[in-house]
Amino acid sequence: MKKYLLMIFLFQIMMPAQKKEIVAYYPEWGPARGSYYVKNIETTGSADKLTVINYAFVVPEKDSSGNIVTNFLNSWADYKQPYSSALSIDGVADDSTQHLRGEFNQLKKLKIRHPHLKLIVSIGGWTGSTFFSDAALTPESREKFVNDCINKFVYGNLPVDGTAGGKGVAANIFDGFDIDWEFPMAGGDDGIHHDSSDRDNFSKLIALFRKKMNNIRPGLLLTAAIPARGADLWKFNLKQDQENMNWFNLMTYDFHGGWDNRSNHHTNLFTSPADTVFNNIRESYSEAIRYFLDSALVYPDKIVPGAAFYGRGWKVSDTVNYGLYQPGKVSAGISPQGDNNYHDIIPLLNKGYEYHWDNLALAPWLYNPVDSVFWTFDDSKSIALKTRYVDAYNLRGLMFWEISGDDSIGTLVNTIFKHNMPDVKVTNINKGKKAPSVKIIAPLTGNKIIPGSDVIINTDGDKKDQAIVKVEFFEDNKSLGYCTKSPFNWVWFNVPKGKHKLKVIATDINGNKKGSATVIVYADLQYEQTR
Repeated sequence: MKKYLLMIFLFQIMMPAQKKEIVAYYPEWGPARGSYYVKNIETTGSADKLTVINYAFVVPEKDSSGNIVTNFLNSWADYKQPYSSALSIDGVADDSTQHLRGEFNQLKKLKIRHPHLKLIVSIGGWTGSTFFSDAALTPESREKFVNDCINKFVYGNLPVDGTAGGKGVAANIFDGFDIDWEFPMAGGDDGIHHDSSDRDNFSKLIALFRKKMNNIRPGLLLTAAIPARGADLWKFNLKQDQENMNWFNLMTYDFHGGWDNRSNHHTNLFTSPADTVFNNIRESYSEAIRYFLDSALVYPDKIVPGAAFYGRGWKVSDTVNYGLYQPGKVSAGISPQGDNNYHDIIPLLNKGYEYHWDNLALAPWLYNPVDSVFWTFDDSKSIALKTRYVDAYNLRGLMFWEISGDDSIGTLVNTIFKHNMPDVKVTNINKGKKAPSVKIIAPLTGNKIIPGSDVIINTDGDKKDQAIVKVEFFEDNKSLGYCTKSPFNWVWFNVPKGKHKLKVIATDINGNKKGSATVIVYADLQYEQTR
């Protein structure tokens, strides 16, 4: 812990203030599978808030000569499909003879409207990593692969098909590459190629990307999607690789899913001592980040953890604990793996599902007691807390998979941008009448806290006889954020050394507000040394 705090302190001194990245994965198949177009990024209000869009995916595949190059999953959707005026971001239809059409042209238009926005090509993915090992295997294969990527997506020389494509037609659209090799060394989808030298070859591949990109245009971005499960992290030279990366996108989701025979959280903030399902092997957002910081010695500004704009479901066989940690099998969803988008999960609250919040894992779930179906997901509360974690530990930003899962008003993107849950509207009908009553029930005055730890602040604000709709949390008169959903608890991340005053202010449905008594706690290094 001391080593970690010292590293944070040194980087806060040495590094200039870094704007937090908001990185969205946009799936090429969004229009075909979910009627989500580039235009939706604009109409939901998300375009102004994002800093980076990762276009997913292109994939390594063999060409006619046996060389590994990048191939399009659907070149028609990428740059050949003419867009109607109704689907186009600016209301202007494509001419069927123009050389750049499809999603690439829409992304180009989006970038013109939002010059701050960076666009990155994401290479690979779960089903697209088959030939990554072959691409990275030798100096010659790496050279051919990297040159092909740069030729197509930096210089914009797209393969010609009829009137589509040609030299330079996609130039200046993309600002770099995201390497999503799932996974070197072992694991991944069925049929993926592996080699005992994959880990080091990954390092050589990204070093070559960085060298060539810097020679073309310094400032081109190079990132990598990295697994967050402990069993997979040995497959990467993280400390070494960070020198060539702008940042790592940590896939802090899919900790559990339909491949498990018991329900569990898939994108929880903390590990829970109540989770004994998998022999005390507990995964979480925080656990992964601490590994990167403390064990892999990755710089904070190279870390972009992830949120999930989708959930995973089980049909469970026991109603204990409202379906959490219970035997079950994958539930029906939009895929055989039992996943549903956030915008499909939230309406379930009107269809017999109950909302629950895990006070230990800091994660929500839905449960239908009639159908015995359980859904684990991220919502505005868990995502607001994840953004606060990023701030507290000075990480580079937050990413998410993927943007088509958000609702029509961009609730989750807006939550990341504001670092807070959506605020509540109050009626003001009975303003001036009895104010709500709230107090902090943990921690308590006099409690000793380990500096640098994360402390859950619990209140009694969810009493049934009060219509409290918001509780805001303060540390030494500085807001730590607010909660608008019961239970009204929050997290004080990375507690600084010293004496601190904690307070909360509750707001009821009528707009009446009242603060709690102050709780005084002590974060003392001497206490840490005696633990």
